[in-house]
Amino acid sequence: MKNKIKILRIIHTLNPVHGGPQNVILDNSIALIKKGFKIDIVTGDAKNSKFLKSKKIKIFNKGPGLLGDYGFNIKLFLWLVKNRNKYDFFIVHGIWGFYSLISRILLKKKYFVFTHGSLDPFFTINLIKRIKKQIYWFLIEKRNLLSAKSLLLTTDQEKRLMNKTFVNTHNINKEVIGYGIIKTQFNKKKTTNLFFKKFPNLKNKSFLLFLGRFHKKKECMILINSLKKLKKENININILLAGPNNEYKKKIMALSENLNLKDNIFWSDIIIGDLKWGAITTSSAMVLPSHGENFGVSLAESMSCSKPVLTTFKVNIYKEILKYKAGLVSKNNINEFSKILKKFYFLNKKQTKQMSVNSLNCFNENFNLISTNNKLANFLTKQNL
Repeated sequence: MKNKIKILRIIHTLNPVHGGPQNVILDNSIALIKKGFKIDIVTGDAKNSKFLKSKKIKIFNKGPGLLGDYGFNIKLFLWLVKNRNKYDFFIVHGIWGFYSLISRILLKKKYFVFTHGSLDPFFTINLIKRIKKQIYWFLIEKRNLLSAKSLLLTTDQEKRLMNKTFVNTHNINKEVIGYGIIKTQFNKKKTTNLFFKKFPNLKNKSFLLFLGRFHKKKECMILINSLKKLKKENININILLAGPNNEYKKKIMALSENLNLKDNIFWSDIIIGDLKWGAITTSSAMVLPSHGENFGVSLAESMSCSKPVLTTFKVNIYKEILKYKAGLVSKNNINEFSKILKKFYFLNKKQTKQMSVNSLNCFNENFNLISTNNKLANFLTKQNL
């Protein structure tokens, strides 16, 4: 690429406690840089924030806006007015707030939008929130997305689910560009030692791992109740649940206490970096009992380490997992999820090893941003012709 295409990514925060997009944006950007793009990022984080470190990417932190993450950010607005002509395209991360609105006002058909699961049919469950979002959609958000060059979707399944969501997305351009991570290189011995230093009670134990935000959508209650169901059958499964503290986490911790699972469940705040990779490599498998997931970053991370994954049909990469036999998939309820936990528990060493090999193959051929065809890079290049 003779003249580099310049991309500005716009996101309210790079704080990893917010989950998937924040964890993947660096890998996604580096993969584009390797294809000859120039990538900058502007955020609403505090000016001295250093959530993401890269010599190849400039990050402009403009400080938080009014009314929290989704309110008006005058500094970011003025910065965009001054700098927008430096970029060929813009990628906006997230909807339902200020960032997609100012893109419509300032960026004039030069921006793309990642919804990051914000239009998942799951969100029809909460009636009050659904009505509020439908009103905002009718008045503002639909026009924001109609003005975008395209919605960027991670899977074909996510695109199909757009027809079942709680708002009308017809006439909005949609493009499936895939998603993934770059396989992280790390010292396995170092990360393992680091992990067991922090979690000595898990040494010499087989355990499953949950990594992510604690939220009703990811439904760890299914997981905890499944463990209790199996314990009644004298099947004792250990699990480490790691993620930021919030009210939902307190709720499921109380549930596990009431179900007398304190010997089976281990808790942690968010774990990142070498500690995260130590957790993945020492675990038996990653679990994600989700009611809805447009991708499932923790599953891709686990498969990149040749670890099987146990998840539900509501996770949009379930077809790839089944195709490669990279793990086990069930309906998103206690009875069915407990069945795959039980099935995995009784796999012999040969079966587990084969599933581990399959998981790495699944990752390399579908979700490795370096070894797979970079659909986003190809798509953005075509837009610039």
